[in-house]
Amino acid sequence: MAVLVTMPATAQVTEIPVGIIYPRTGELARMGETVVQASLMAAEDINAAGGIKSLGGARIRPIVADNRSDPTMQRTETERVITRFRPVAINGSYASSLTLVGTEVAERLRVPWVTGSIADPITGRGFRYVFQVSPKASMFGRMQVDFAAELLRDARAGGRRKVAILYEDTAYGTSTSKGLLDRSRELGLEVTLYESYKFGITDAAPLVTKVRASGAEILFPVSYLTDAILIIKTLKEQGVNVVLIGGGAGYLMPEFYQGLGRLAEGVFSVGSWNWDLPYPPVKGIAERYKRRVGEFIQEHAGEGYAIMWIIANALERAASVDPQRVRDALARTDLRPPHPGAIMPGGCIRFDATGWNSCVHPVMVQWQDGELRTVWPAAVARVRPRLPW
Repeated sequence: MAVLVTMPATAQVTEIPVGIIYPRTGELARMGETVVQASLMAAEDINAAGGIKSLGGARIRPIVADNRSDPTMQRTETERVITRFRPVAINGSYASSLTLVGTEVAERLRVPWVTGSIADPITGRGFRYVFQVSPKASMFGRMQVDFAAELLRDARAGGRRKVAILYEDTAYGTSTSKGLLDRSRELGLEVTLYESYKFGITDAAPLVTKVRASGAEILFPVSYLTDAILIIKTLKEQGVNVVLIGGGAGYLMPEFYQGLGRLAEGVFSVGSWNWDLPYPPVKGIAERYKRRVGEFIQEHAGEGYAIMWIIANALERAASVDPQRVRDALARTDLRPPHPGAIMPGGCIRFDATGWNSCVHPVMVQWQDGELRTVWPAAVARVRPRLPW
């Protein structure tokens, strides 16, 4: 039988434990560590601003745990953090597969969990203690294709309606590519190539030859970082002039530009957040993070920063360290800029009955002059998209 972990609502506290559970080792450590650093920076900023004033200025005490990129360890670490440290809430855990496991534990032990993971089922299971600040996975493919259609219209591209989809033969590739295919057909785009390939290819020339023969003006490459870099290098080597619209993840990391250099210029991607969004706190957040870590703040790190402030706001309104009261306050959240938690695309944090932030939407970004810039939708765009046509 599960043991319910709570703290007395009237407890006098000087520190408030908040769990931060992410991969710090294993295959997802690179991404996980970016979120940990941004979350720790947010805790420092909250404490420097006076802590939780309704609780006498109590300070946030981050409880950082490493799930080691492993679902079994995610379950173990979530149970350990909750039973040992009794956090008022948890921030985690980058990969949706890990978050799905961790939130099962948190729901059972009735500790609120706030996440930037994108899988639709995270807030589709009827859970009451789970809150999702990010766009859902089902929104990303639609955003990519809608953007492609708008590019074609804005460029007055005449007969240009042809798109190609290359996708790796993993679950990620096949599921994502299907959404791209369906939405392209809905909008009347001609899909001239729909081609799978073996994950981890060493020669992209046969694929690029098919892209050239397809006559496509826009290519959706559904690839992880290494494959994406190889495909793009081969496209450039063979002089195939297409607009590239990637699917997030590796396309948004510094390693993407480092691996391609000037060849990365002009590549688009979809993302859940970007460092140049037009909300007042973002500029300072991005500058402080770059000084702290030595690189620009990536999408999931931006979400992690916002999550800590969202939890702090719930604590302020709950005036309690009882996880149940914090959960109830989270459910009533309605934040807007310039609050540091309200920096997600859409400009507000407001959770619906399922726990999803119904204000949010993905954004389109493009590598321009060595920086990842937001180019669409117009309400959050910082620069205009650049096209090779």
